[in-house]
Parts: sequence; C-alpha cells; structure tokens
Amino acid sequence: MMPVDVTKPNIARMYDYWLGGKDNFEADRAAAEAVRAQRPNIADQALDNKKFQTRAVSYAAGQGVAQFLDIGSGLPTSPVRAEGAEPLWLATHEAARAVIPDAVVAYVDYDPIAVVHSQALLGGGSPQVVAVGGDMRDPDAILADPAVRAAGFTPAQPACVILACILHFLDAPTARGVVHRLVEALAPGSYVAISVGYAPGHAGDDFARTYNAQDGPRIYAHSWDQVTALFDGLELVPPGLVDAATWQAGQAPPDAPAGQASMILAGLGRKP
Repeated sequence: MMPVDVTKPNIARMYDYWLGGKDNFEADRAAAEAVRAQRPNIADQALDNKKFQTRAVSYAAGQGVAQFLDIGSGLPTSPVRAEGAEPLWLATHEAARAVIPDAVVAYVDYDPIAVVHSQALLGGGSPQVVAVGGDMRDPDAILADPAVRAAGFTPAQPACVILACILHFLDAPTARGVVHRLVEALAPGSYVAISVGYAPGHAGDDFARTYNAQDGPRIYAHSWDQVTALFDGLELVPPGLVDAATWQAGQAPPDAPAGQASMILAGLGRKP
C-alpha cells in the first residue's frame, strides 16, 4: 500500500475538510483555508456540488440506468455533521443503490492516495462497487480498465458518467475532448453529469491563481460558453445548466449566471 504523505495538501482531502469530514491532515486544512480566504463560500459550494451529484445519480437511476462511472471521485464518503444526523448527501454508490440495489459503481481517480483511501473505505463491500486509478484524459483506458469491467460495467448498456468539479483541472479544449470521447463511447440513453467551478471575469482568474498557489493541481477559469460546450450532443435534463444549488432542488434557477460572483455550474445531459 502506498504511504500517505501528510505534509502536502491533497485535493480529495481538502474537499473532505470543506465538507466536514475527518479524512484530512494539517497540510490539507491549511491549503483549504487559504482557498476559503479567496472564496469564503467554498465549503457551501462543495456541499452544493455533492447534493447535485446525489440528485443527478438518483435521477439517472430512476430512469433505469444501473451502472455509474464516477471520474475524479475523490473520497466516496458522506460524513454527517452531528451524531445521529442524516447525511447531507450520498456517495455515488449509496445514491445509486438506494434506487437500484445491485447497481454497478466504479470510482476513478488520478491521485493514488485518493484511490488507496477509497479502496480502504469500500473494503469488504460489494464486488460491484470498486475504486481504481485512472486519468480522465484517457477515457478509453478507463472504460477498458479490467477492474471496472470485472465489476460489471459495460459501455454497451446505458450508463451514467459523473464528472463533478473535475473538468476545471483541464484547459477548455482538453475538457471538451474528454467529454466528447466519453459520450461517443457510451450507449444511447446514457447520462453525463457535469459540474464546473465558475466565476465570471477577473473573479475567476483571481480564484484560479489562489488555488494554483496551494502546491496542488492547476485549475483553469472556464468561460460560460466553454462550459456550455461541454454538453454538445447531449439533451440537457431540466432545468438545464444552472447553479448546482438549484438543480432539481425545488429552487428557481437564476435568470443568468453573470450576476453572481461565483458558483458551481451543474447539468445532466442525456445521450439521445
């Protein structure tokens, strides 16, 4: 098992910290607080993203989709903020299996530390729920991964691919190419859930610079048009591309994104 370096911040553990989890260390907390200083609502937005994932996965499972590929998954946890309280969101396998008990779920992450953590968290569970290493820039390798296939995943049947708060780690053309290749490989009736950090104008550039100073992976500030282009060839499920906090949450979406300083843009697209 790979040793865990606790002296350098890890994005999966930073997210865990923002979400109130316990799988993080001092270096993660320090980096997460530095980012929070630039974007004070980052923890709320991280939670909004997780809630969007839960609703999107539940929706796809409700349409009969029984296999899920969570790319850039981080840690598959749903910590509670008070003893005895209900979790504020569900991990992908929890949300999918609440609808389809034998759903296949593969968690994929580029970071070997996140994979090791995930495998430990999932240890002893269903063989149809796995965590593997993979690079989102190589969708074909992920789809062909032996462990993913052994869990029962097949592109020949409708699937739901989750790309939650991960595509802003790629420049816009590369991100669009990744989504296009995944959509091309998936069966009709499949879904792609996407969320992307978004801040218009200089706010996005300032946040990217602060984030990139934390000795972690680089992020890119994508424009509105670049984010909408990720859904080319897909039919957007209502209410379309909106603030993650409002996606099928019983809230009215904002009229336009430009009026907000920052948000997590989120949408679910269906391959016709």
